[in-house]
Amino acid sequence: MKILGLSGGIKIGNQDGAAALLVDGQLVAAAEEERFLGIKFANGQLPRNAIVFCLARAGLSVEDLDAVVFAGATYERFEEILADFFAFQFGHAPPVVLVDHHSAHAASAWYGTGWDEGLVLTMDFSGDRKATTVSRAGAGGLVEVEAIHKPNSLGIFYSAITQYLGFQRDSDEYKVMGMAAYGQPRFDLDNFLAITSDGYQLQHQFVRGITPDQPSPSKQERLFGELPVPVPARSPGGPIEQVHYDLAASAQQQLERAVLSLLEHHLAATGLDRVAIAGGVGLNCLMNRSIRQHTAVADLFVPPVCSDAGLALGGALLESRRRGVEPETYHHAYWGPEFSAGEIREVLDRAGASYRDVEDPVSAAAELIGRGAIVGWFQGRMEYGPRALGARSILASPRRAEMKDEINARIKFREEFRPLAPSVRHEDGSRFFSDYADSPYMTQCFSATEETARDAPAVVHADGTSRLQSVHSVTNPSYDELIAEVGRRTDLPMVLNTSLNAYNDPIACQPHQALRTFFATGLDAMVLGPFVLEKPNRRGAD
Repeated sequence: MKILGLSGGIKIGNQDGAAALLVDGQLVAAAEEERFLGIKFANGQLPRNAIVFCLARAGLSVEDLDAVVFAGATYERFEEILADFFAFQFGHAPPVVLVDHHSAHAASAWYGTGWDEGLVLTMDFSGDRKATTVSRAGAGGLVEVEAIHKPNSLGIFYSAITQYLGFQRDSDEYKVMGMAAYGQPRFDLDNFLAITSDGYQLQHQFVRGITPDQPSPSKQERLFGELPVPVPARSPGGPIEQVHYDLAASAQQQLERAVLSLLEHHLAATGLDRVAIAGGVGLNCLMNRSIRQHTAVADLFVPPVCSDAGLALGGALLESRRRGVEPETYHHAYWGPEFSAGEIREVLDRAGASYRDVEDPVSAAAELIGRGAIVGWFQGRMEYGPRALGARSILASPRRAEMKDEINARIKFREEFRPLAPSVRHEDGSRFFSDYADSPYMTQCFSATEETARDAPAVVHADGTSRLQSVHSVTNPSYDELIAEVGRRTDLPMVLNTSLNAYNDPIACQPHQALRTFFATGLDAMVLGPFVLEKPNRRGAD
């Protein structure tokens, strides 16, 4: 059984196009279209390049597919549109199946847990006219127990605040989350997002252009109205003042209150204590921390692809089960392209780049990091999802607090308040984080121990937390060994890890994209497969 899941679309409001391929219930390939195009979010695109990659990886043709699945049950004429797309682009149209948007989100989370039963919560701006769903999951599959419809949406709430603070909605919500650490939650937002005994109620008279059955405004249009807050809206590019940080902190607190009220109600009603989360709101790692720390929650799982790119995986999982093939649990996020040494060398030679061959890329990278260099790390299969997890990463020692500001300023070209994350080996997690739990996909926050705050200040945010990645030798042995080798050289088995890209670019997928990031930014060195590139007169250079 060969099933290809897709996300994206043909309208400008569609984003996060991706493809994911299941063969006999097992995930074999998945990637986001933005990585191939070099255009973040790939708005208005069906994932042609991602489709080509997935099929090539499995050695299949379009004719081999039993079904193509798209999460858009309410999309008009979309079976016909997809059939025409495949006939035009590939010369053959496989059977097309449409599934519910939030059901696909739920499946993308559930089939990464390996649990016998649990509660699955999905939250986003909207999809198939829903904004939030709660499902009970177990041997019988996913059973939706509550659906909250647009415009009663936590995603709309947070997106409106994002715009109000002068940022781009459906893109910059993580900036608001980062700002929250620098503010105090002193603004009462109950008049905007009311907290009820069993959830929340968005007062949608304060947002514009949102109706249950019509497309939402474009990103260029204002979503917020006259919000009930004593803070003027910040114009994009304007100065960020303390009141803006305080509004961000207030919105973050209100989001967490709403989600916890909803969860408390359903955990009590079902008697369950394990929670899985998906949908764009699930990328809010501070919210996830509050869920994990709740006394009614025994375990929390947040998948590598909470965004709409995860719909490709979720849709394929749903269709596999519907056809009688129980999907296998996935255990990592490394499902994208990889490149041989010969392919990488060809790109380097074509670019006229100076490089050296090394027998041990791990030792080479660890030596550079130990000497204080900021290093690009391009190894193995690319990650599926928005986080760099040690395959397409920028790495550095977290020992100097100034490292965060340097990377934000001369490599990422972004705001100084943006935090950077640590990668630690799973077995060292509780040493560095007081409330540690396994977090392989960098989707949760944890409190830093005194040792971490003292010895790794570059990865500790203003609120004393870090959005960490737990690294496992079984899923990424070279990255695990790199962190261990850094520890042997520096007595601190931890690296600062951020994505291999500059501001507004997608994470690098192919060698030439990594090279562009290297030469266009302040990176000191790049370890690209078995090849090392260094800039003269940079830290760590010989």
